[in-house]
Amino acid sequence: MDPAPDDSAAPARCKLAACRAPLPPSGPRGGRPPEYCPERTWPGGKTCKQLATAQTALQEAFGDAPGASLAEAASDFTQAVETVATPLATLHTALEQVRGQVTEELTTAAATTTTAQAEAAKARANAQAAEAARQNAETAQAAADAQAAAAHREADHARAEAEQARAGETTATDARHQAETDAAAAHATAAAESQRADAAETRAQAAATALADAREHLATRTAERDTLQATLESERHAHATATADLRTAREAAQNTAADAETRAQTAETQLTQTRQQTQAAAAEAAAAHARAETTATELAAAHTRLQNLHTLLLEADQTDDQLRHRLLTALLHHTPEQPPTPEDTDTGPPTTA
Repeated sequence: MDPAPDDSAAPARCKLAACRAPLPPSGPRGGRPPEYCPERTWPGGKTCKQLATAQTALQEAFGDAPGASLAEAASDFTQAVETVATPLATLHTALEQVRGQVTEELTTAAATTTTAQAEAAKARANAQAAEAARQNAETAQAAADAQAAAAHREADHARAEAEQARAGETTATDARHQAETDAAAAHATAAAESQRADAAETRAQAAATALADAREHLATRTAERDTLQATLESERHAHATATADLRTAREAAQNTAADAETRAQTAETQLTQTRQQTQAAAAEAAAAHARAETTATELAAAHTRLQNLHTLLLEADQTDDQLRHRLLTALLHHTPEQPPTPEDTDTGPPTTA
């Protein structure tokens, strides 16, 4: 004896994941129970079986991801757009930072170049001033040499006058001796000889005065010569000092010019590196923009495909095989072929609501 059927068993439900409504029991004749709602329709006139067929086609085309329903596909599309938008925003921020940094570095390099040029101009001015000081020192040395030559000539003249004075002194001495001799010889004739003696004494005093004047003049000339020699030595020392200062200033100017040129070359190198970095950043930005455009194109294509699939799903009066064929054709980007007829597929007419 067969066991009685269990009326408490849970009723079968529609296999469409979005429906899952209880299915009616089998008829009095029994047979295979239905798998989908026989009368329920969705927007666009689609039955549960047609929607399940479309979902199966999507799963066959995409696999298990990105979802088994249109809602999940739309959600995946939105997430993909957000995923691409975040790196693009980050890239835009990075590019703005790079542009600001490059602008600041260019400004700093320009200021450094201007400073180096100013220092080079200052060094050239110092070199010109040192050259002028050297020329002035040479002029002063020439004047000092001329004064020294004049002093030597005056000293020679003073020595000649001194020689003449010495000769006069000798003559006076001889005259005095002669007078004394004459006085001794003519002592007897005192009056006449006394006059002659007085005259000789007068001449001797005049000669002595001339000798004293000559000595004084010689001392004056000697003092002047010593003064001129001291002046010459001072001028020579000043010339040597000026020459040393000129050499030091010239070396300092050369060092300053070399430093300025080095800084200018460094600034040029930094400017070149900055330009290269800017070009690299621009190339990277262009590549990122190209990648973003490619991603946007792919997303637009995916969106278009989803819209096409949605349009196909909403079209009425299609059999399950026709819908499945058109969905697969749209997903694979093939030219739609003529949908098969019911005679070719050996299927009955679709179940109507």
